[in-house]
Amino acid sequence: MTHTTEGGSRAGRRHLRPFGFAVLLLPLTLALAPVSVRAQEEECDEGHHHHIHFSHPIFTESVSPDDKVRLDWAGTFAEDEDEHEIEFEGEYTFADWFSIEVAAPYAFVSETGEETENAFGNLEVALKFANYAFEDRGVLLGYGVEFGLPTGDPDKGIGDDHIVEIEPFFNIGIKTGDLELVGWTRFGIPTNQDEGEEVETEFHYDAAALYHFNRRLQGLLELNGDVGLSGEEAGEGTVSLGPGVKFAPFFDNAFMVGIGASFPLDDSEVDAALRVSL
Repeated sequence: MTHTTEGGSRAGRRHLRPFGFAVLLLPLTLALAPVSVRAQEEECDEGHHHHIHFSHPIFTESVSPDDKVRLDWAGTFAEDEDEHEIEFEGEYTFADWFSIEVAAPYAFVSETGEETENAFGNLEVALKFANYAFEDRGVLLGYGVEFGLPTGDPDKGIGDDHIVEIEPFFNIGIKTGDLELVGWTRFGIPTNQDEGEEVETEFHYDAAALYHFNRRLQGLLELNGDVGLSGEEAGEGTVSLGPGVKFAPFFDNAFMVGIGASFPLDDSEVDAALRVSL
């Protein structure tokens, strides 16, 4: 759930009238789970345990279900507006193929010549499923759905107070030696709009390459982008690229510090984004 913030609200920019269509995506996603679950339970009964695991990038989400607590600071800098966000993220694995992740952001937005506004952003809850069918080849497949809950304050330009966003996603992780490659695709589908709100849906894509220099040092290169599928911003999008580094300050590499920067490759209003994770 390490989505780069742009103006404090993704959900506030989108609108889709057919609520039923979006809701149907949830049972469709969950319906796929029993197939994966049954296959993986059979493997566990045969004494097979899953060992493939992917490190968490900085701007991109992790592919593998994990038990973690993470605290992020993110800064987005533009010509006439800066935004700083503190996000607490927790994830718990109920099984090696399933986890629930929750992220709670608090944002500070300052426009040129205006007082700084601050408020909670949208609470994000994700159901993550993993498929280990190709684990022996170093490949992990994943899918799930994320919910953006309206806990923000749109009057301050942060989050939303009524739109519920449903975001199904698919991902893949490839691990070969000390190199990890991760790819994500996500579809943002807003629901519960007020009458007359603009219809805007989006497609997001993320990719990350992470290299383990040793047990305590990792280098990253990440690509993140989005494009409008419908509405006023249909066909318009942003794409950014940036380096990062993760290191373990102590001998126990269970505690990692990550620092990353992201720079637009287009004419985006955003000049740069920084993120620090603990």
